[in-house]
Amino acid sequence: MAKRRARCAVLGSAMLLALLPSAVRAAWQVKPSVELRETWSDNPQLRSDNEKQSQFITSVSPGVTITNDTPRLQVAASYRLNAFAYSDRRATGSDRFNNSLNATVKSSVIQDLLFVDATAGISQAQVSAFGPVSNNGYSDTNRSEVRSYRVSPYIVHQFGAFATTQLRYSHDLVDSDQVGFGRSTSDVIDLSLNSGQAFKTLGWGLQLNRETVEDSIAPKSINSSALANLRYSLNRQFNLTATGGYDKFDYDGMGEGTKGASWSLGFGYEPSTRTSVRMSAGRRYYGNSYFLAVSHRSRNTVWSINYSDDVTTSRSNFLLPSSVDTAAMLNQMYQANFPDPVMRAAFVEAYIRALGLPRSLPNAINYFSNRYSLQRQFNASVALRSARTTTTVTLYKSRREALSLVQYDSPLLGSEQQNLNDNTDQTGISLNVGYRLSALTAAALSASTGRSKSLSGNLSENNRQLRFNVSHSFQPRLSGTVEVRRSSGGLALQNSSYAENAVSASLSMNF
Repeated sequence: MAKRRARCAVLGSAMLLALLPSAVRAAWQVKPSVELRETWSDNPQLRSDNEKQSQFITSVSPGVTITNDTPRLQVAASYRLNAFAYSDRRATGSDRFNNSLNATVKSSVIQDLLFVDATAGISQAQVSAFGPVSNNGYSDTNRSEVRSYRVSPYIVHQFGAFATTQLRYSHDLVDSDQVGFGRSTSDVIDLSLNSGQAFKTLGWGLQLNRETVEDSIAPKSINSSALANLRYSLNRQFNLTATGGYDKFDYDGMGEGTKGASWSLGFGYEPSTRTSVRMSAGRRYYGNSYFLAVSHRSRNTVWSINYSDDVTTSRSNFLLPSSVDTAAMLNQMYQANFPDPVMRAAFVEAYIRALGLPRSLPNAINYFSNRYSLQRQFNASVALRSARTTTTVTLYKSRREALSLVQYDSPLLGSEQQNLNDNTDQTGISLNVGYRLSALTAAALSASTGRSKSLSGNLSENNRQLRFNVSHSFQPRLSGTVEVRRSSGGLALQNSSYAENAVSASLSMNF
């Protein structure tokens, strides 16, 4: 197991090296770092209230951030290894090691023709929607490490002003330490043909997709779709849209159809480069279907409202999270302050770490399942900035209805709880406030609450997290943080509850 983790930990770096043209290797910016943290917790394993036991936890976290931005190659990668030692015997529910990796690569192999996109990730994910939720780092109760990568070469060709075509192939893998969650790979072929500049008033497009999924638990599935779209521009700001197509999914359904025609009608409104509104309504084989995407950016704010419904899987959500990307929001907010994308990415990464912000908002909405599900997802978020304060607020609601057979989740949930994921509803809100006390000192407050409900198992539970920290830069490369936090919530499957109170102090060095 340790060897496999080590191999996956360097997966992203190996992928970056393979794709990196030798001519630009010298342009890489490599920034190693290390953090030493001491934590006291009254319930490190997030056990029920009558079983908790306090401990001191010492952690050492070496890491490295790699960035590069050239016309032929854009790289943003951040890796961290966390090692934990406990004052008492390490009990079940505590990690000894875990990893985090977030790497993206965009490469132009042949100018204006052949490109390659690649991503790799390692994260700690919630196993079940019903169980403890915490960001304490060392607990693996209701949490498991997920490793993934995706490599996608594609060809783009323009037929003058008439049309643009793109042929893309993608290969990806998702794996975890969780027993009962299948290791899976997929191969996807996408072909698109879209109208060019010659069609200013009436635009058109055609997309074809075929995906083959191999899973160690669920059967092999081959899914395909075809979609044609039209866009009629009334003026430069407003257009009407229409789509028509066909979906064919290859999973073992529960008496319902797995294929059928689709259509939608909608509009798009873009009064400026800072504001965009897209909306549509229609029908797919599973019923009514709606889409909403609203975004607005001002000098000191970023607003976003999104709703969508689609047939998806847990593995798909690990590859393409449906939650709000914290770095993406802050990246938009600080565009004017840091026009250079490399400098902006470095600033955002340092800001997230200094304030202890979660990578995604919400950060616990996806859970493990081997089944296909209909997911209806709503996210609303806003980021606001003043002279000293940066605030992010996120509201979410997600509902999943299982579409494929329950037996594929039996190894994951056991026979007694195999229907737990049939129909789930998750709602919550999170608040993060960062306040700069001085040029060298900052404080941050994070609070979140969420509710998970199983409509099939008649279970529900609430989880809450509260965190406050103060960080100070002693030197340009040396900083320290003091933090207090509390996590609490229900344990619906045990008819009990849990709570953790913790205090920690850390030193971080950048080299």
